[in-house]
Amino acid sequence: VPVLFVVPWVVLRYLYENEGCWERNEKAPVWWLIRCPILVAVAVNFVVFVRIVRILVAKVRAHQVSRGDTRLRLARSTLTLIPLLGVHEVVFALAGEGEGGGGLRLAR
Repeated sequence: VPVLFVVPWVVLRYLYENEGCWERNEKAPVWWLIRCPILVAVAVNFVVFVRIVRILVAKVRAHQVSRGDTRLRLARSTLTLIPLLGVHEVVFALAGEGEGGGGLRLAR
């Protein structure tokens, strides 16, 4: 599936924006050809993350769990899922890609 997006992007970059480094994105339509599938994948991963966290919270709130460290376990499992599912990308999904040394780009 990625080949369906990467090959047309490479061809368009080669034909219309083949100057020096490919990190510059001066032509927006070419950039959005590769960025849209990435944003869709980030959105799907975010939905999966929210559903998993809801299940974890339900397990913690259940009366079957009697341990005292349940909140610590919930926090640990949630913090493990954030980089695993790429949830941190939601913050930088649309911002931080432009030129310059803005704070969001620097944080990314």
